[in-house]
Amino acid sequence: MLPVAFFVWVCAMTGVSCESMPNAAIIQTAYEQEAPSSGVRHDKGLRIVDASCNHGDENGRFLCQVSFVSEDDPEKRLYFDIVSAVHTDKGWALTSGLCKR
Repeated sequence: MLPVAFFVWVCAMTGVSCESMPNAAIIQTAYEQEAPSSGVRHDKGLRIVDASCNHGDENGRFLCQVSFVSEDDPEKRLYFDIVSAVHTDKGWALTSGLCKR
């Protein structure tokens, strides 16, 4: 039990996500972190509602189907996309999807 507690403590102290698989909150954070480099393609009102990811490949890349809404959309339609996420030494990053080219 002590190694698990230490692991949780290290994750909390470093601020790095120690999740082994991306979820909606992780994808939302990764999307928001890309705002400075995304320019006009970044939607500040985009909110990830749900994410369903596979178990990852041998390179640690996960493909996730995400559903999201845009606060700028007056009809609040639900949109879908496929994103690719990978865990780096700085946390989770999106490698494709949500307007990333």
